[in-house]
Amino acid sequence: MAHADIDPARPPRRRIGAVVLLRDQDGSVLLVKPLYKHADSKLGWQLPGGGAHAGETVAAAAARELFEETGLRRHISHALMIDQIPESEDGTSAEGFNVVVDGGMLTPEEARGVRLPESAVGELSALRWVPMGDLDAHALPYQAARIRAAARAYEFGMRLPLYRCGEPARV
Repeated sequence: MAHADIDPARPPRRRIGAVVLLRDQDGSVLLVKPLYKHADSKLGWQLPGGGAHAGETVAAAAARELFEETGLRRHISHALMIDQIPESEDGTSAEGFNVVVDGGMLTPEEARGVRLPESAVGELSALRWVPMGDLDAHALPYQAARIRAAARAYEFGMRLPLYRCGEPARV
């Protein structure tokens, strides 16, 4: 049965986000603090990432956003989870999906070298490594739940290859 507000001739506008779970040798995750939302709160830390551009693969979007926000270059090939997000109540943000991808584990040297790039200063206030047990003190509840679910998927080997038109997605 069709919903009264749905026009089958016009598909809904949707957003695809690509966010990256990166871990260090101690099990901490890399989080970034955006300036554009929750800037005045101690919460609001989230995984690095952002929206995929039209025609851009999730793998390419995740790699691009990770580099823009952290300066790190990583090969992205697997998703850990997909989180469906409803449209915002004020209508400013379309419904969509955030695909959490596996950015891997950084070596101790790589983890120590992660810095906020100068080019990201207008978008992010900081980045930091956060132990899994401290997520609730940094991330909003839905963000913390997303991070925990992605980490569990990784721990249980539940990585899903990213494809485009039946072929492995290329960055």
